Amino acid sequence: MARVHLQEELLKTAVPVTVETRFGFVRGGRAGNGAAAFLEVPYALPPRRFQDPEPLPTDYQYEDKDYIHEASYCVQPRNDGQAVGVPFEDKVGLGQPTENPLFVNIVAPPSFPAQCNFPVKVYIHGGFLQFGSPHGLSGQAQYIAAERSEVWVNIGYRLSAFGFLACDEPKISGNFGFKDQWLAMQWIKENISAFGGDPADIQLYGLSAGAHSVHQLLHHVSRLPEGQVSPFRSAVLQSNAIIMPPKDPAGLRPQFHALCRAVGLDPAAPDALSKLSDPTHISASAIVRAIETDATGPEYGTFRGCLDGEWFATTPSPMEWQRSGQLAHALKTRGVRSIVVGDLTEEWYLYSIAHGEIHSVEEVKSNLERYYPADFVGAVMKMWDPVPEGSSANYMRLFGEIAATAQVHCPVRILARDLINAGFPVLRYEIAWTPEQVRQSHGYVTHATDRCLWAFRLPVLEGDQVAVARAWLNVVAREVDELEAHGGAKHAAGQILALTKDKQIEWQDDKLWDLHMRMLSALPGER
Repeated sequence: MARVHLQEELLKTAVPVTVETRFGFVRGGRAGNGAAAFLEVPYALPPRRFQDPEPLPTDYQYEDKDYIHEASYCVQPRNDGQAVGVPFEDKVGLGQPTENPLFVNIVAPPSFPAQCNFPVKVYIHGGFLQFGSPHGLSGQAQYIAAERSEVWVNIGYRLSAFGFLACDEPKISGNFGFKDQWLAMQWIKENISAFGGDPADIQLYGLSAGAHSVHQLLHHVSRLPEGQVSPFRSAVLQSNAIIMPPKDPAGLRPQFHALCRAVGLDPAAPDALSKLSDPTHISASAIVRAIETDATGPEYGTFRGCLDGEWFATTPSPMEWQRSGQLAHALKTRGVRSIVVGDLTEEWYLYSIAHGEIHSVEEVKSNLERYYPADFVGAVMKMWDPVPEGSSANYMRLFGEIAATAQVHCPVRILARDLINAGFPVLRYEIAWTPEQVRQSHGYVTHATDRCLWAFRLPVLEGDQVAVARAWLNVVAREVDELEAHGGAKHAAGQILALTKDKQIEWQDDKLWDLHMRMLSALPGER
């Protein structure tokens, strides 16, 4: 049962549910528990490669069909070390790769459409910004929608080079995946009432790269022109946040050159970009193959955000904007009322296997430089004790610990600190227990093993784990309500709402604060 996809449930029950939107009728179905589901509903026009997304025009009409199929997922490389042992279809769904993943999956409670105006939860999936799909089993929302009477929306967006290639010469604006997410949020705000959701009560969730994306969207909201408001009122960042600004377009030019050479193009040729942008000249599979085989070079095989000055503002710099309290003030002004952010106690393990076996300190360094500048990598590597030579497991653990601290433990604490210092309502959590069966191959309370709690995945949960998940969700929701009623921070940055090893929920002091915040000494503006 744990591996049954939502599409399979919808086809089995064969109970149609039809809604009328401003773009015409959308016919979905009912999951096994009665939740209403609508799969792959477009929120934008099919995107052009390396171009910004375009909203649906007012005269657009949805296709007359059953929206119950996991027909597609964003084209992506398959060298995802973190997903080892997970069937590929459980990560991306049952469909085929496409350069047009600009759709949402929507799940409403079983009582819809007789009842409406439910709270809305929007989920951005993780995967390093390189992998994943809104169809992934861990994010399917029929159980949480029914349990908590909420409408859940999973966003599809462009990944890897298709979502995040950027350059200054020739000009490629980059951040396409983040822009996709932003357009999806605007579509949801304008259209979710047709699916039973309350457009005034939208909370945005993200796991891992999805949490990084939420942080990006928060910064974008904070720089909106005066008078514009956020499409969401609250945000939840699960196991990731921004620790430093990304590279600018000039800094990403070598990656563009590497990709061109890997697919047989001369990056200096005047038509290099036009050829790379043309699917009839360079296929999506050719781009994916170049990344999977490391033909770009390992340091250029991971595509991330870009400090472009447009999507991601540069003055003042993003982290100074955050540290100074201006981020918090601007978010309040634009209608964001609370933020939840947290991590797990053993995040390191899943990061340690992200890029396969690592055989030397140099390979640790080169893999970290996929994400961070060389001077930062050099500084933080000195904070860890040398590992015995010759052991791949030791090198992998070293990489995992450094990457998890830089991707998760340090930035979630920085974000909580900066917001709480500015009086913003923040709930910070720490999870020290997750269901044993989801970590049976390794035993660690590691990255993303908490997903079955947040999504209330009944096919996965066993025995008293259902009660623990229900209690956790109830306590977090109550704490958020109290924070928003209070209008400011209720706890110090060094305090956490903990799900303990013995499955208890309580407030604690953060015993790992100093350990994880030592990385501050390597960050500009924090020294």
